[in-house]
Amino acid sequence: MNYRNVIFTGLIFVLIFGVLAFIIAGRNGVKVAEPVLASSADSQKTPNVEQLVVAQENTDNRRLDVLIAANVARRAPALRDGQWINSQPTTLENLRGQVVLVDFWTYGCYNCRNTLSTLKRFDKTYRDKGLTVLGVHTPEFESEKIFANVQKAVEKHEIRYPVVTDVNGDSWRAFDIEAWPTVVILDKQGRIRYSHIGEGAYEQQEAVIKTLLAENVDKTTTAKSDEYKGEKIVKTEAEWRKELTKEQFYVLREKGTERAFTGKLTDNHEHGDYTCAACGLKLFSSEARFESGTGWPSFYQPIAKLNVTEETDNSFGSSRTEVLCSRCQSHLGHVFDDGPEPTGLRYCMNSVALKFEKRN
Repeated sequence: MNYRNVIFTGLIFVLIFGVLAFIIAGRNGVKVAEPVLASSADSQKTPNVEQLVVAQENTDNRRLDVLIAANVARRAPALRDGQWINSQPTTLENLRGQVVLVDFWTYGCYNCRNTLSTLKRFDKTYRDKGLTVLGVHTPEFESEKIFANVQKAVEKHEIRYPVVTDVNGDSWRAFDIEAWPTVVILDKQGRIRYSHIGEGAYEQQEAVIKTLLAENVDKTTTAKSDEYKGEKIVKTEAEWRKELTKEQFYVLREKGTERAFTGKLTDNHEHGDYTCAACGLKLFSSEARFESGTGWPSFYQPIAKLNVTEETDNSFGSSRTEVLCSRCQSHLGHVFDDGPEPTGLRYCMNSVALKFEKRN
């Protein structure tokens, strides 16, 4: 064999090896960092996830394969519009009180299909315990954008949990997703607490689910420092009129209602606490706020039950439940029984009756 033949043969082997390596890498999916959590052979025991928690110091709240501490976790963005399978259209706001596992996938992705058996097991095991598994179908190819094809794939793979289409990748970009499949797990307050790219880490994900299901719905509701202590603030109406704006006095003292979608706090989405505009008592936390679509700030529970007083309101020919500030007896709004889980309540408050204190 001459020198040229040796070189030619060598190049052929290099080319073949490169193609094989590419195929193997593609089948193995995206390479990610090794999970911090060691696997447990005993499926009856919850793996220890304390080592996953990112401390408040030196925190990157976009890290993969770690349980982000609640006080530094970022709020999940809203899902963009799409067509729904296995569910009526909903929002992440309406799923407050549930732990939500969001799976970004497409039926043409080999690795995505491999994860489905585990996701279906999570759905079957934990749905009645407070977990919602939600598939966001973000297509790669034109054929995957056809809704009928997505429906067939969902039926073929016996997916029973809700799936929403993301044809243009709007939800994908909102969540900063970079590859299929990506699993994002939200806590009961709608914060992103865990993310994983690719296949695997199933025991780790299950441990995170169990940990978040066991967390308090809202730790602020049991904070004794924020609980009303029983003191009263009593002033004459003339004194209130001097201290409050005309709009505040109308709502707080005369039990009026501001026009929907006109309040300054209607579209407020920052983290913090809502206090009584008249006396400053803490009433609601942003962690319990949800988008009701009514045009008024809505919450599924107060910071503490003692902080608000509920009375029957028979005005306007109907019976409603009025909500008052327990300390100064100012009118705040009304509470209804059409809210989201976990309470099923909707505290519909006048924006002008509240002040907002931003929390870091």
